[in-house]
Amino acid sequence: MTGRKGPGRPEEIRPGLERILAAFEISGHPERAFRVLHVAGTNGKGSTASFAERIVRGFSLGPVGLFTSPHLVSPEERIRVDGRKIPREALSRALRKAAEFSDFIAAACGAPLSYFEEMTWAGCDWFRRKTAWIAVMEAGLGGRWDATNACMPAVSVITTIGIDHREWLGRTLGEIASEKAGILRPDVPAVIGRLKPAARSLVVRRAGEVGAPLWELGRDFLWEEGGRGRIRIRLPGLTVPATRVGMAGEFQRDNATVACAAAWRLAVSGGIGAAEFVKAARRGIESARWPGRFSRLPGRGNAGAWVDGAHNPDAARALSRELSKLKERGRAGRIIALWSMLRDKDAHGFLREMKGAVDGWVVFPLEHERAAFTKDLAAACRRKGVACRVAETFQDGWRDARDWAGRSGMVIVCGSLMAAGEAFRYRVGEIA
Repeated sequence: MTGRKGPGRPEEIRPGLERILAAFEISGHPERAFRVLHVAGTNGKGSTASFAERIVRGFSLGPVGLFTSPHLVSPEERIRVDGRKIPREALSRALRKAAEFSDFIAAACGAPLSYFEEMTWAGCDWFRRKTAWIAVMEAGLGGRWDATNACMPAVSVITTIGIDHREWLGRTLGEIASEKAGILRPDVPAVIGRLKPAARSLVVRRAGEVGAPLWELGRDFLWEEGGRGRIRIRLPGLTVPATRVGMAGEFQRDNATVACAAAWRLAVSGGIGAAEFVKAARRGIESARWPGRFSRLPGRGNAGAWVDGAHNPDAARALSRELSKLKERGRAGRIIALWSMLRDKDAHGFLREMKGAVDGWVVFPLEHERAAFTKDLAAACRRKGVACRVAETFQDGWRDARDWAGRSGMVIVCGSLMAAGEAFRYRVGEIA
């Protein structure tokens, strides 16, 4: 969730699938009413899910669900059918229904449903009610014990694996990879992105152990330059001609290609022909959008402002590359980061990766129960030797960052999807 002032309630992490499985059983197994394209990973899974949903929608086989997290402004963003958010009243009814059997689940399982589990159940219930033939479901945390893993996938996807959520997923890359690889199932096709060697070896081994037929980016499928900013995607048995990626950032090329491969595996099993798939893939890759992920902040008075939900060193490195390219091309003058993070994130690692691309930092406090203290963020800036100012609120920080950037400069709101959410809440409003 985005914070105390946003809709929703604090998210408490409770490992285990017994509670969500009990909720599904009590309610007649809504998760069995549709197929699932399951997307896990450290970075890129929301964008990949969005690309995949747009491609699959082009198959014209019926309604397509999309379940993502966290939300930026309102929890209805997490549950969509054919791009339309679940109505607020429908979500409220679903969460009340989940609360009704949560007490029974608490007695049987030792704890009630968590907020994420309630939202997962609400999403599956909505997809069943709207007769979705498939839902693209983004894992919330890890994979093995994530509530979305209680759904049986038709295709499993792991985008990237990096160091994050160590308190829950493990201290090493191998331990984290083991949790992510928990989504792999026997005889269920799997698609993986570019993984670091330690993570890759574990995921490949796990896929072999469970019998999940595996495609890997760079080995079984790839993208190549298509000219004029476009990419050509080569899949087993098929090539998608030069297509422009609808989302900004070179890293989105990997995400679009992974989504395309996952959708092609689904298409092959569903009888979708090559020509029909190519048409759907090109249209989906070009039209997909994902607010808060290296994108311009829309709305009047926000020219020159961008947002990116990067919240760990790997994502910061990708963001730094994009900002540096903007400077090299003369598309940005002074770049000022309006920055905040959750206190369990690696602020020093984030600054290390971003230091060369940003000219100044304005730190502000997130409206979230796990927000980092601004004094700690400012201290991290001082230790890294970067120019820093401290703001008491997002609004104060916005004014300071805009003044510091100047008319030809750029403000990048970053450090957390919660920071991106505050930019949308205060500068844009509801997300359609």
